[in-house]
Amino acid sequence: MLRNILAAIVGYVVMAAVLFVLFSLLWVAVGPTGAFQPDSWEVPTGWALGSLVMGFVGAYIAGLVCVRVAQDARAAKLLIGLVIVMGVVRALMPVEMAAGPRPDDLSMMEATAGAVHPAWFNWLNPLIGAAGVWFGSRKPGA
Repeated sequence: MLRNILAAIVGYVVMAAVLFVLFSLLWVAVGPTGAFQPDSWEVPTGWALGSLVMGFVGAYIAGLVCVRVAQDARAAKLLIGLVIVMGVVRALMPVEMAAGPRPDDLSMMEATAGAVHPAWFNWLNPLIGAAGVWFGSRKPGA
């Protein structure tokens, strides 16, 4: 059981690292003008949908890693639980609106802290993550 718990934690860390890399690349490609509505902290629908796709990819890789580390497919259930719990906690957190208009020259970390996603995104994101982990944890042909 301890190995499964550690594998779930490793999977979560891997997911965070993969998402950091993917979002960094996307940020470099599109910058603030592609990541936000004009003069706003709100993200456009395209960015939100792209975020869900990248979230699925990161979760898929996390599921693969989790099962490989644990050598037990049941470890993925722990990771799925962790993804859902963390996602629901995030969805329930109050959104603090950034003061004033969004500057054009902000860092990726500032953008991450100030971004306002649509409410549907905050609830769909953990479900997409759970699905990604589940698919990643499946053996081929199973």
